[in-house]
Amino acid sequence: MKSYFLILLALVSVNSARGAEEIIEESSSWPFSWNISDHALVTSAKDPGDPTLPASNVLFHQSSLGIEFGNFSSKVAVSNRFSQTKDPLIDQPFLLDKKNLAGSWENLEFQLGDSHQEFGRGIGLALFSNPAFGVDNTLEGGAVKVRNSFGELSAFGGKVNALKAPVAINPVDTFMEAREVRLVGGAVSGNLARQTKLTAHYHQTENQPNGKPINKKYQTWGFIFESRDLLSGLEAYLETNIMDWEASTSSKKPLKAKPRGYGSYASLSYSDLAFKTKLEFKDYREFFYEFQRPPTLEEDFVLATNNSDVSAARLGLEGRLGEEGTTVLGTSYLHGQDRELKTPVHHPVAFSKFKIMSGVELELKGGYRWMPEKNNLAHASVKTKVKTAKGQYVELELRKQNLNQAITSPIPIREERNVARLTYTFSERFNLGVGYEHMPTNLPELGNHFMNGSATYSSGMLVARGFIGQTSGGTQCSSGVCRQVPPYTGAYLETTLSF
Repeated sequence: MKSYFLILLALVSVNSARGAEEIIEESSSWPFSWNISDHALVTSAKDPGDPTLPASNVLFHQSSLGIEFGNFSSKVAVSNRFSQTKDPLIDQPFLLDKKNLAGSWENLEFQLGDSHQEFGRGIGLALFSNPAFGVDNTLEGGAVKVRNSFGELSAFGGKVNALKAPVAINPVDTFMEAREVRLVGGAVSGNLARQTKLTAHYHQTENQPNGKPINKKYQTWGFIFESRDLLSGLEAYLETNIMDWEASTSSKKPLKAKPRGYGSYASLSYSDLAFKTKLEFKDYREFFYEFQRPPTLEEDFVLATNNSDVSAARLGLEGRLGEEGTTVLGTSYLHGQDRELKTPVHHPVAFSKFKIMSGVELELKGGYRWMPEKNNLAHASVKTKVKTAKGQYVELELRKQNLNQAITSPIPIREERNVARLTYTFSERFNLGVGYEHMPTNLPELGNHFMNGSATYSSGMLVARGFIGQTSGGTQCSSGVCRQVPPYTGAYLETTLSF
């Protein structure tokens, strides 16, 4: 069955590419333009909870069609999913994921159907797309923007629409099927100077389980100040949000007001010195809202699950040395207070990137994160890139992490992770890679050694990625979103066609 899925996907990809070339040639004289994107994923994976079970084979697929005609555009996306076992909980023969009609002029924009909405840095609201985790949250309704030389006014309203069959190995579960989330809001901004503006935004959210009364209500106000021309080389950003919300623990109880939530972020960077300086600050207090992605200020491998009740500041310095600025030296230090764990946070990091000879680049990074009497994490990485021929190079990455949790408890938890990754790039179109992970602290039944191989091919309209082997799981981050993913044993082939 696995072979059947792989052959089917290859035939679909080849036929789609051939059809695209013919159709594009015929439609060149049409008064409108259009594009098609086809995303498919075939996976054969073992159950991480019980590796003795047979591998599960699943075909994920999504296609989207976009059309542009003058100032107007439209897009429709559909998906389906099929399993080898014909599991009704997995199989989705046909789903209409997204539909959108938009118009754009110099001073006016409108969108009907599905659209992404986000305020500032995503603290108060973020309906966004993240293909790595199968996230594509949109507002199904209407949105409009009106602008002139003085500022911009926007408004939107509708309900949240999440993907029901995302094309992803480790999709984020949004649990939208058993409820409806309605959202209305808008923003107004004024230009204070050429690159300086002030924005005020507001939105209201209602969460209603199917067949039951509303059980949550939110109202959020926010202000944003951003400038790139206060002084030469100085950039500033400040955002603050206030959220009032109420909730009910059951359908028979009335809504009850919860503590007011606050969410703020600020950054100040100055580049007209030998070392670029950046200072960032976050302060989230009782800010419990689902559709957001606030700045964490953390490294990608740190699972910063507390974005609701924490304060922290980070100072970063980065400088370029040498005649061509090829040597980079930098450091950062984060200090904060985690109010959920009731402990401070410290995290210094140092990094460097330089050339040791012609065609050889080296990158070093290391740091130590600790929360007194709670946990600590030591991490280090080495990356090297060596040119071997014209357009070809080999890359080697070594990473080591030692995590200690519950360090004051009678049974502390220790995790040691050692990762090696070797990739050879034959051209800008094709590369091969092998990976090895050693987890000596794992229980024997979970495995201590994990090996895998991967390949990527890109050629105009087609991007294909293949993988076979094992991964140990752990923290995975993409575009500011981090989550814990389970161990993976199996193989997958992922293709994206665009034309």
